[in-house]
Amino acid sequence: MTVCVAVKVSEGLVLAADSTAAIQGNIHDPAGGKPAPGILKTYHNVRKLSHIKDYPIGTLTWGSALIGSRSVESLIKEYEHNLSSLEEESQKAKQRRIRDEEKNNHSFKYNVKDTAQGLLEHIKNFYDTEFKNLERSKQPLIGILVNGYSSGKFFPEQWLIELPRLESLEGVRPDKDGKPLFGANWYGLTDAITRLHWGRDDAAIDILAKHFNKKPSEIFELLKRLQYPVLFDGMPLQDAIDYAVYLVSLTIGRYRFVAGAPLCGGEIDVAVITPNSFSWVQRKSWKVKRELGE
Repeated sequence: MTVCVAVKVSEGLVLAADSTAAIQGNIHDPAGGKPAPGILKTYHNVRKLSHIKDYPIGTLTWGSALIGSRSVESLIKEYEHNLSSLEEESQKAKQRRIRDEEKNNHSFKYNVKDTAQGLLEHIKNFYDTEFKNLERSKQPLIGILVNGYSSGKFFPEQWLIELPRLESLEGVRPDKDGKPLFGANWYGLTDAITRLHWGRDDAAIDILAKHFNKKPSEIFELLKRLQYPVLFDGMPLQDAIDYAVYLVSLTIGRYRFVAGAPLCGGEIDVAVITPNSFSWVQRKSWKVKRELGE
């Protein structure tokens, strides 16, 4: 399970995610009863935030951690492996300019949407093969947010991949009236964030609608007044980092203290993307535990 947060401000993008994944399946009954669905295993070192090659592009993932025997992260890395790096393309362009005596502009162009489209096709190929025999309603959710800057662009793009709901890419926070739309988006297990930021629980909408004989849309409009106003316009990049980490930490705390399995947890990975760079603010490192169970 997962919580992912993306914050878009004028100075750049901030991506943050927890590290817990729960592997689900049918649990064997030692008494000989029928296997029942449940959580087979929980891992706390999953990487859900990835850097695509050396581009100023990164991904956040949530939903099912596996497609068959493959992790979603491994599929993203496989797709990335087949891309040319900016350094490689820069060297090729330099050689072409020398060969052509600089008659033409051979600079390498990269595009966030094209990168997201290629990733969608790669993931969907595995997804369709693995789950083709399942009814659409029973196919697991795979969510990926592709974030970053296209070459020559000062403001970022965000593209949503969400299987099986979406067959194509969906733009997130597209420009409005020719101006960038700043703000935050969160994905995965987000009820704690919704309660804090929006001042409601989504389940309360139906409860109140039935109790007061109102349409859910009417209750939704009433509760919108409870939203906390967060000023993303003009928010410094460091504050955007702190905000993203705060929301992920909030969700981790919810699953730590509320009854139930710890479906979010572990270390928080954080990255910042600006027009020409991808920087890790905080990232899990490979290490050996001193003691088993530490």
